[in-house]
Amino acid sequence: MSGSGGGQKTLFVVGVGPGDPELLTVKAINAVIKSDYIFYPDVCGGKNKTAYDIIKSAVKFAGLGGIDENRLIPLPVEMKRSTGKNKDLYRENALKIYEKLTNESVSCVSYVTLGDPAFYSTYFGIHAALKEIEDENFTINIFIINGVSSFLYSFGLLEEPYIAKNASVLISVPLKKSIGELKAEIKFIADKSKLSQPQIIVFMKAGSCVKNIMEAFKDVLGGIYGENENDKMKLYLIEKSEVVKDFARKTDLNFDYFSILIGVFL
Repeated sequence: MSGSGGGQKTLFVVGVGPGDPELLTVKAINAVIKSDYIFYPDVCGGKNKTAYDIIKSAVKFAGLGGIDENRLIPLPVEMKRSTGKNKDLYRENALKIYEKLTNESVSCVSYVTLGDPAFYSTYFGIHAALKEIEDENFTINIFIINGVSSFLYSFGLLEEPYIAKNASVLISVPLKKSIGELKAEIKFIADKSKLSQPQIIVFMKAGSCVKNIMEAFKDVLGGIYGENENDKMKLYLIEKSEVVKDFARKTDLNFDYFSILIGVFL
């Protein structure tokens, strides 16, 4: 759906990072400011408008004033509480973007999304829907503007440069995975750690799965590790941009949907 030539319209797909408005790039801010309209994901059944809040704050931090509310357009999506509506919602959202861009007075729009648009973001569904409705007589230039990925941001919170030479990083989304599948992923990294260290496994969107992940770790390792300074295996849980202390000892192991659990074999 990309190309060059006169009369084309532009869609900027902007990653707004893990939650800190000061982490947006200059390119991201410039794209949003020049856009006639700014679309953002609005989670159904909740009050989660995080991308909306971040972009508004980022523009203020940049000293560019506020954003006219008439330029901000919500696009409903299902996330944690999915009822199977997303395919239809993505098509409806793509049509809203398409319709704005076909307006003669509009030259470009933005879609802002948490983290990075190319990494587990809500944009993937909209992209597929846009390709289904594209018109050979109307070309949309799509530019993805990367944001800071949440798992990279999380490693910065640990204050240890674990990802070094010879390190392997396995990234997993545990949602809907069985204990057996989680064990297989942990074992894969654990076995590699016998050959070289460090080896790392990252569980994205781990909030509701922490209990199962911890059970899988226990089964693979024969016990719980990562709680003592001398352990050769470290476990970290990041929730809402903070490292959760002693999370494995908590009786309630349900955390925020976007929580990230990191296991490091040293």
